[in-house]
Amino acid sequence: MKIHVRLASSSLLLATALLSGASPSEAQDKKVSLYAGYAYLRTDDGNLNGVRLSPEYRLNGLASVVADGSFEKGTLAGSSTTISTYMGGLRLHRSLGAATVFVHGLAGSVRTSASVKPFGGVSISVSESHIGYDGGGGLEFKFKGAMKLRFGADYLRHKVDIAGGKTADQSDIRASVGFVF
Repeated sequence: MKIHVRLASSSLLLATALLSGASPSEAQDKKVSLYAGYAYLRTDDGNLNGVRLSPEYRLNGLASVVADGSFEKGTLAGSSTTISTYMGGLRLHRSLGAATVFVHGLAGSVRTSASVKPFGGVSISVSESHIGYDGGGGLEFKFKGAMKLRFGADYLRHKVDIAGGKTADQSDIRASVGFVF
């Protein structure tokens, strides 16, 4: 528990340090944008690959309201696994020359689906959905015209079912790269 409190307070301090001094008179980007990119999710059992979409509505030069969805798929512990996230939250921005630094906090649903085929013609599948939390940030660089190239990393925390109907907390790291339109 101390690690999570420390991580949250460190993220808040980082966001405050990066964003302090931002004034409403700073140049604002367009009000609505869409991020689309590749996502790499690292779990305790292996790696998943997929896509991430994030529409964003800019409230002012500093803050945006975002929705964020991702879909990662791969093989974990011998089972075909898919993790989908459906989240929303707040993203804070700070321009630093040609680059923009951002941090965000998101909350929503994390759905995990897994299936195995123990022998020919038989498939066993299980799915679960739990509340999840995602905190992270990254950098955006002007690419071409109004398009930007985004690099980001996130800490995804969610629950997973374990034997006997009990749940356990799971922490994953997600990296993504893509374009903001």
